[in-house]
Amino acid sequence: MGNELKSGIFFLLISLLIIFESIRVEVGTFLSPGSGFLSFGLGLALFGLSITLIIKGFKRYESQKPISIRVFLAILSLFVYSILLEKLGFLISTFLLIIILFRLGQKRKWWLTIGISMLVTILAYLIFGVF
Repeated sequence: MGNELKSGIFFLLISLLIIFESIRVEVGTFLSPGSGFLSFGLGLALFGLSITLIIKGFKRYESQKPISIRVFLAILSLFVYSILLEKLGFLISTFLLIIILFRLGQKRKWWLTIGISMLVTILAYLIFGVF
């Protein structure tokens, strides 16, 4: 793994921490900024720059050794899942995550992917939510 890729991942994690903490402090609006407004904007800027650095590192790393983009997409979908979990709820966000992960893993028919995703989501809800 190249230095650009390592640095990009490090700064991506730092930017996510900054964004998360800024949201906890209260961002406010553009006309009425809260105390986390500036740090939120800087966190977004750092996030964009780190994504650029990661992409640059992947391009350079691909010439040395092939790497699957599926791993990166799976990690990204887990991050998005953690954000959407609070907003959409457990059932919907877990259902969407399982669909994405199944589609990344192996191409199946859509009806089979949706059926398995529904089954996994319901079982997870029963195991962790009911019992």
